[in-house]
Amino acid sequence: MTLLKKKVTNYRKRFCAALLTFAILVTGAPAPVMAQVTHKEYAGEELLGVMKDIVNWKKSAMGYSEEENLFQTSFVEGAGTTAADWFPVGIGRSGYPDDYGAYLAVLGDQITKRYTKAEKLDRSKATEWHRMSLAVLALGGDPTNIGKDPEGNPVNLIADGSYYRGKTSPLGNQGINGRIWGLIQMDSLRYTVPEDATDTRDGLIEILLALQQENGGFSLMPDSAEPDVDITGMAVQALAPYYNSEQTYTYTRSATGKEETRTVRQAVDDSLALLSQEQSDEGDYSSWGSPNSESVSQVIVALCSLGINPAEDERFIKNGNTLVDGLMKYRLEDGGFIHSKEADPNNPTADPTKSNDMASQQALYALTALCRYYGGMRSLYDFRPEQSSEVKSQIAQVQKEIAELPVEPGAGDREKIQGIFDKYLQIPPEERCYVYSYHKLADAMEAQGIQNTSESLSAAMNLNTSGSGTVGTLFGEAMEFSVNVPFSSEDAKKVAELPDSITTESYTLVVSLLDKWNKSENKDAYGEEKEILEKKKAEIEAIQEEIDAINQEVIDKLYPVDRISLKDKETVKSIVARCKKLSEYDQKQIQQYEDIQRAETMIRNRTTAVWLGAVLGILAVILIIFVVLHMKKRKRQKLAEKMMPAEDDEEDWED
Repeated sequence: MTLLKKKVTNYRKRFCAALLTFAILVTGAPAPVMAQVTHKEYAGEELLGVMKDIVNWKKSAMGYSEEENLFQTSFVEGAGTTAADWFPVGIGRSGYPDDYGAYLAVLGDQITKRYTKAEKLDRSKATEWHRMSLAVLALGGDPTNIGKDPEGNPVNLIADGSYYRGKTSPLGNQGINGRIWGLIQMDSLRYTVPEDATDTRDGLIEILLALQQENGGFSLMPDSAEPDVDITGMAVQALAPYYNSEQTYTYTRSATGKEETRTVRQAVDDSLALLSQEQSDEGDYSSWGSPNSESVSQVIVALCSLGINPAEDERFIKNGNTLVDGLMKYRLEDGGFIHSKEADPNNPTADPTKSNDMASQQALYALTALCRYYGGMRSLYDFRPEQSSEVKSQIAQVQKEIAELPVEPGAGDREKIQGIFDKYLQIPPEERCYVYSYHKLADAMEAQGIQNTSESLSAAMNLNTSGSGTVGTLFGEAMEFSVNVPFSSEDAKKVAELPDSITTESYTLVVSLLDKWNKSENKDAYGEEKEILEKKKAEIEAIQEEIDAINQEVIDKLYPVDRISLKDKETVKSIVARCKKLSEYDQKQIQQYEDIQRAETMIRNRTTAVWLGAVLGILAVILIIFVVLHMKKRKRQKLAEKMMPAEDDEEDWED
């Protein structure tokens, strides 16, 4: 730029600024507030560092050091809960090193216990099966063979949670959530759906398309016209494997009552347009009126599932800020992520000063999805082994040739387009969802009148009836899992070192060692260790049952604690006595332990108050008696004085 041009530019800037100032002074209108540009380019190593910081934040929150495993003691005891299970998804899919076996062992034990109940994992929430199966797959386990039912048969989380779910409680009982995650679970290892299934892939896809709003969004509430970013992102994740499918679905849209025939790609494109529109100038999203990190995480996972770069696609860059920028604004210095920067008195998790589990879990697996996409790996919820070099080469070649097509192909490109399509058909149908630019080829074929003969992708999904998930390799070499794991002398030493007076603190270790013994080839050499482990496990279970019973009795008999009176004295005394029989560690595992201590203090204070009142009452009575007696004595003395003759009278008498 020449000096003259620079001066002209500067004059223009000054003139515009002066004009804007004049307009504000004249009209009184405030200057528009522009969103802050916080864009930053993140290298792969930086993203891995952020992921590592999330894990370290959680370790610190649990009281562990960075050198220790997260999957130990009190954290692993939460296996089978929402608060815990999503961490293994991010950790396993990234390949972050930890004690995967310990988590799988405890989760299997928890599933076994819960399957003894009529409702099993839950009466109506199918997502309990979905979440646990994803955690199992992420850690290299097999969700079709985890835990035992009351008859001693392996539990099949996939069958019970998706294609046979309708035999106990329909997926629809949990609304759209049950259907979204039922489809994700069904496709997680491309499970074969049997002919007598209560739910099928095409059936779930059809229902999801019918539930889509006219604006392209999805909502947790079926009658709501307002789109929910989180649910829309999740729906796109579930539909992503079918984006390249030419299969059409005929359904009645719930929002309009009109019959429609569409492909998955048409529906997903509408959702992408909505998600682009809803994105804020800072790169994030709002859900239920509140800007939050979880919505961004779900959209990042959705885009990566479709092969869309969240950091580069123009549709998802606002005011220079990308989705990654929108997520990182919620990161705290401790390494964790917050739900929102706005405090909400009705939502304790919305504390802008404290990292929380849900936000951090979702940020972890969203960044895992992003790094997997950058690394050319399978999508977050595709747990199959990574593609062979041959398949990767086929896909890369087809995408290269699609990219070389002109923006508006002409008749002269017809032969080339047909040639690319022929190469596309040579890719196994179950891998075609990874040809991320296929839609451009399909559009070019339609424009040139070339017949599209590609197979139904949903039909190609029936690949496996069982199998283990593939652990990620972002943090190093692939982790190998063997069904037969030798029980070592070091393991036997751990058994020998178990304390005589066992506590629930040893639960994870005992269950892990017992699980390892059951899977070992050399178990016969360690029969004594098995007996010890089974005995210790039974003792721990008895302690846990007592803890659960105490918790329930406190709820049933002492709540609300503020209303405790002396009539509850014997109940409190009994509960306290039971608590004192437990170890100090186990006492702390009682959820209502502080309430028990509070109740004991209240009874003690009130008993003291009663005794004190009684003592004071007795003293008062004694004092009253003393006063009365003293008054009577004084009265008698006065009377006696009156009765005595006067001194002069006595003298007169003597005379």
